[in-house]
Amino acid sequence: MTKQLQDLQRQLGEHPTSPTRSSLAGISPTTVQPVSDGSPSQLHDLVRSVKNVVVEPSRQPRFLGQSSGITLAKMVMAAVRVDALTAPLFPEQRSIDTPPTASAAEASLPPRHAADHLVQVYFQYRTPHLPIVGRSQVEKAVANAYQHLESGVGSNHTLEEDVFMTYMVFAIALFDVPNPSGGRPSQSEGCFRSAVSWVHNVITYSESDLSTLRAVLLLAQFVALCPSRGSLWHLAGFALRLCIDIGLHWETDEQGAFLEPEVLYDRRRLWYSTYHLDRVLCITLGRPFGIIDESVRVPLPVVSGVLRTSEPLEREAYDTHHQAAHSQLFELARLESEIKHVLHSQTWEINIAYPRVDYLTWLLDIEPRLQRWFDVIPQPSQAHPQSIFAHQAYWDMLYSKATLLIHRPHSIAQHPSTGSMFMAFDASCKLIASIKILQREGKIDIQWRSVHDLFMAGLGVIYILWQSKEIRSQRSVSSSISALHTCASTLSALSESFAGAAGCRDAFETLSTATVDWLLTYDAEQERQNRLVLEKQVEDLLQQLRPTREGLVTMEVTSNVDHMSHILSGDNFAFSEMLSSTAQWPDSQNMGFGDMDEFSVNGTAYSADWWQ
Repeated sequence: MTKQLQDLQRQLGEHPTSPTRSSLAGISPTTVQPVSDGSPSQLHDLVRSVKNVVVEPSRQPRFLGQSSGITLAKMVMAAVRVDALTAPLFPEQRSIDTPPTASAAEASLPPRHAADHLVQVYFQYRTPHLPIVGRSQVEKAVANAYQHLESGVGSNHTLEEDVFMTYMVFAIALFDVPNPSGGRPSQSEGCFRSAVSWVHNVITYSESDLSTLRAVLLLAQFVALCPSRGSLWHLAGFALRLCIDIGLHWETDEQGAFLEPEVLYDRRRLWYSTYHLDRVLCITLGRPFGIIDESVRVPLPVVSGVLRTSEPLEREAYDTHHQAAHSQLFELARLESEIKHVLHSQTWEINIAYPRVDYLTWLLDIEPRLQRWFDVIPQPSQAHPQSIFAHQAYWDMLYSKATLLIHRPHSIAQHPSTGSMFMAFDASCKLIASIKILQREGKIDIQWRSVHDLFMAGLGVIYILWQSKEIRSQRSVSSSISALHTCASTLSALSESFAGAAGCRDAFETLSTATVDWLLTYDAEQERQNRLVLEKQVEDLLQQLRPTREGLVTMEVTSNVDHMSHILSGDNFAFSEMLSSTAQWPDSQNMGFGDMDEFSVNGTAYSADWWQ
């Protein structure tokens, strides 16, 4: 122990808390920290070495692992992939001889007028999902970065954080810029690479715990949009544990009374951004939550009492609307968390310490609360026209997903009641229609999650049509066929930009064709044959989605259409894992990060040489 303490003191002496750089010209670090190649053996050893997590006090390098000496910065870097990608989790999802994805070169800062425009784009498109940074924080960081570029004035460490934030905002804003030649603009990944080169010092020597958390969340936000560049699951986990280390998950009365309103708002906003990310991932992937709701005591972030800077009234109105929309998203995350908790609790053994919730009583309580949530969403007409919050389809999609979470087949109701069947069928059809609208408008954010939601909704329609005579008699055949065709066409459209959707598209087209043929068949023998065909196709689908990774276990394949309910309800089902894996390991020809001569941002044209 004494020797380890001496080694630690020597390391701290070699790395001062305020590192200096020999040159900051051009806002480019002189040395770039090595980035992990993400190899399975390296990641396995890294994760195994940090089973016991110990976090050092703030304003000093954070070390993870009682004896490993692995810093938090190294863990974050291991979860970020910038260079060549390794083999996928599910090898059948990509060709063996497919070359690894080429990495983009680091980008320099664009002209100032373009930077200001990208900041506007960032707050129009991306922050509605995770309000990690405020507009004033970004504008200050951009101003400091450009001030040093022009005059060389600025504090080294403060400048590092500002440059990192600037590049991350540009990378996120540029990600959805259309490329006339197809694919995505390489400038987005170039900005990401430039930001990553600053990660080690920004995280290791951060003067604020909140700044460290904000940096990790910005990385997670980009990886959510571009899964090939990191592990969203690991980054979300790091962020959650940072929140717990800081104490953001439990707000005391003294903190609420004595902290400055701006600080209090920032803490709450960062906590709920992390909480929302954890719930989205865990519910989609069918994994346990990172923290239970009983361990959380944090009011929703509100802007009352927070000092405002002078800004145009129209922009202030849009920002206020976005903040209200964020609160609605956070409230929905809490409702969905409650839904999953209650459903899981029904499978627990009877225990005095962990009693089961009365499911029927709870059901009568949760449905009105979910409806009230939908009734008080901020008016889409008051949002910025480019914001996703301006689309009613976005809110319809969220409401339909939560409704499906309650009424689709689950562990205590593999065969739901007729009422739940109607609720699930209508919610599935609305979810399909909403995702179709968002896809057509270019508002899909996390593609693999949208493919998951769309495919599951389509399977729900097929399952309910085959299982419920009441649905078939009270819902027209034409409307049912239309929902199936819409789902198939949207999956096909998503497969053009996300290769992982191709398998879902093909499987769903096969299942929906058999279902349509069955709906249009009046001959009893032909109907029996159609059912046999569908059962065989369901069996093939289950075989295709069985995981190849050791340790993942799914249900035994049974050639009965009734067991489609397991696909809709099973938390251990590998479908989500397959999509997430496919998104993290895309084929290079489907990425389209090639050079381009010209592109546009919200109708404003820029040439590729403005990065020189």
